[in-house]
Amino acid sequence: MRWFRLSLTLTPGLLLALLLACTLSPSAQGEGEPFGPSANPTSTPTATVYLPLTMQHYVSKWALWTGPTQLRGANIYQRRVYPELDGSDFLGPGPLGPPYTQADFDNLAVLGANVVNISHPGLFTEEPPYQLDPDVQDNLDRLLGMAEQAGLFAVITFRTGPGRSEFWAFWGEDTESDPDEGWFDPSYYNNRVWADQAAQDGWVAMWRYTAQRYRDNPIVVGYDLMCEPNANEVGAYPIGDPLEVWDPEAFYADYGSTLYDWNQLYPRIVAGIREVDPETPVL
Repeated sequence: MRWFRLSLTLTPGLLLALLLACTLSPSAQGEGEPFGPSANPTSTPTATVYLPLTMQHYVSKWALWTGPTQLRGANIYQRRVYPELDGSDFLGPGPLGPPYTQADFDNLAVLGANVVNISHPGLFTEEPPYQLDPDVQDNLDRLLGMAEQAGLFAVITFRTGPGRSEFWAFWGEDTESDPDEGWFDPSYYNNRVWADQAAQDGWVAMWRYTAQRYRDNPIVVGYDLMCEPNANEVGAYPIGDPLEVWDPEAFYADYGSTLYDWNQLYPRIVAGIREVDPETPVL
């Protein structure tokens, strides 16, 4: 099992506590329990440093997910900015929004968080040919860098990817379904991943690429493969009609083991990840 050195954000109060621990409880230094940022910091973090050799903690990514709850934090969300829908202010200047700053991550740590779930567009384009989107990758790198600077672990969740746009999350809010308050044209929907083998292959390739890129990043402690798979609701619209099947038995009777079935897709994604990253937990 691979172990990682964790960089710790020190505050005056935390430094004092660590010094007292070395003085009063020297035998505790040998215990290999998972370690995260302080749950009760006394001031704004001022520096990120490596602890002296005798005080370094080595953290197994798997150990963070076993035993008593050890991770605590927040979910943050970003999507692509559509200027024709969002304007220039609602989600910031783009290409993704809403914007986050280092202060946002630092404040999470001050409040006692030690992890952030980054719910983010996938690194590959939604439309073919399914390929890397450099703007999305740069944005994710920036968020991970701020999380690391704040002393936070991170989970990567992908909301979109080949054959899946962000508008699955706004189902029914289009101008055709809701003429009075709808805010986007139905043409923004893209749920083709649930009926397109090439798009599903694109998800496998996207996650394999992602895992290869971030496998050695010590703060990335989990991959969440797809935010809320919902073929039972949206079908593959606009390829055909929505399914709107809410009974699991009815869904699997008609669509089990087809492309609509997440249970046939996620094992392929996991296998792709494990080809390049045998360590990082898959959620």
